[in-house]
Amino acid sequence: MIPEKFRKAVTFSYDDGNTQDIRLIELLNQYHVKCTFNLNSGLNSSDVWYYKNQPVRRLNLPECTELYKSHEIAVHGSFHRNMTELDSPTLHEEIFSDRDRLAEIFGTMPVGMAYPYGSYHQAVMQVLQKAGIRYGRTVCASHSFQKQSNLLAFQPTCHHDDEDLFQLADKFLNSDSDDIQIFYIWGHSYEFDGNHNWDRIEKFLDKIAGKSDIFYGTNAEVLL
Repeated sequence: MIPEKFRKAVTFSYDDGNTQDIRLIELLNQYHVKCTFNLNSGLNSSDVWYYKNQPVRRLNLPECTELYKSHEIAVHGSFHRNMTELDSPTLHEEIFSDRDRLAEIFGTMPVGMAYPYGSYHQAVMQVLQKAGIRYGRTVCASHSFQKQSNLLAFQPTCHHDDEDLFQLADKFLNSDSDDIQIFYIWGHSYEFDGNHNWDRIEKFLDKIAGKSDIFYGTNAEVLL
């Protein structure tokens, strides 16, 4: 929950648990901001694929409790399957097994989720509710800072590569609304390697962080 003295909050959400998270977390910690990492506990850390000719490797999650300790861990499906294509038993397994394995590794029961590929429907949300998942993040940019009533179909403000990122940051920083304003940024850390733009997130963090009137929290701390 956002402390009462704040009317603005910033939160980040990054998917898949790749080795590039190490560099991202160093930056997030340097700027004293919080992030939620959405992880796939069933995928093999030895798997490698390529994003724009840059190798992408998954982290070995049981070795990463110290790495992620200042941030939130959330569900992303055990095997990163498109949940709208799964039958009911497989859908339950994809969500519940990821939740339970992440809880076993990190010692805290996840309460949030990011939908793989941004895909979801009513049956998926119903399984989330059964699993005690209280929010689910989509990939549809709202370009808004307003609180949302349906947290199981939560729309982020924007992706970190959104062309309006810095204009939105200026609008957010200059807002004097009496309503709670939430700036929610999402992405994948490997995209910074593939797009050769680590300077973009550093520039953004330098702009948005360190403000006395902004609460910097995990997704759960900001949304729930």
